[in-house]
Amino acid sequence: MTRFLLASLSLALLLAPPTAMAQDIGADQCPALSAVAVEAPQSRRGRREPTPTELLARANEAARQRPETTSFTQARQIYTYAPGAIYELYTSPSFISAILLEPGESLGDVAAGDTLRWMVQETTAETGIDGRTIVLVKPQTTGLRTNIVLVTDRRTYTIEAIAQAGSAYSAQIAWCYPVEEEARMASVDQLHFGYRVRAVRGGRPNWMPTRVFDDGRRTWIEMPEAVASSDLPPLFVITGEGAELVNYRVQGQRYMVDRVFDVAELRLGTRAPTIVRIERETALPQRRSGRLGGRP
Repeated sequence: MTRFLLASLSLALLLAPPTAMAQDIGADQCPALSAVAVEAPQSRRGRREPTPTELLARANEAARQRPETTSFTQARQIYTYAPGAIYELYTSPSFISAILLEPGESLGDVAAGDTLRWMVQETTAETGIDGRTIVLVKPQTTGLRTNIVLVTDRRTYTIEAIAQAGSAYSAQIAWCYPVEEEARMASVDQLHFGYRVRAVRGGRPNWMPTRVFDDGRRTWIEMPEAVASSDLPPLFVITGEGAELVNYRVQGQRYMVDRVFDVAELRLGTRAPTIVRIERETALPQRRSGRLGGRP
């Protein structure tokens, strides 16, 4: 990370987000990692040193990440991803818990310690941009505990599933990835700012984006600081089949979209919506060859 220090400082000044908004739209916020230190064994005269099994138990306990008060979006538990961490999933025989991977992330293999008394099933949710892989988990009875390992094309997740009685359970768990995000944003030279933003219906709104850019994988749309969260419009990506509602996260006054698009629109209103179109510079010539999208 040392070689990215200067670039990271420059980017932080350039892209520093405003004060966080009170409302998030599908926001996968990053809670702080639980930091429980593993004490190194010390040889003391007259005291027994920890056994390998005891050291393993200490390491696993220190690596466990549990639900925190500030880490929920609705019923979705958002964990901060870290290699080697163990993420707890609380389940119930009467309910199905869902494990959500990052949009566009593909599951290569899944393994569970107890496959007889646990249902572990893969499915996919179509988001209109990238498919989102979901792993469904359900125990057959209470009082069980097992681990589930997910190996994807991007990373490995270790989950500890706990089956308990009652109606309290983990409805959904997902992750945010701050270290990877910082690495992708480490160099200003890697960012693409060539976007055209214009109002195509209803005049110039107060939420007109001030800047749009991407890093080749994700796109950020910045809004004016004075705009309230309740005034922010939904985002649609325009494809050959029309307008598709997009999943995105709100970071302060900035939308983060988990893909790069050629043409998108921000639309607010129903009968006579205000529409602002966002076009990536490589897509501008295509706009003249035919009509893009449809009316909402």
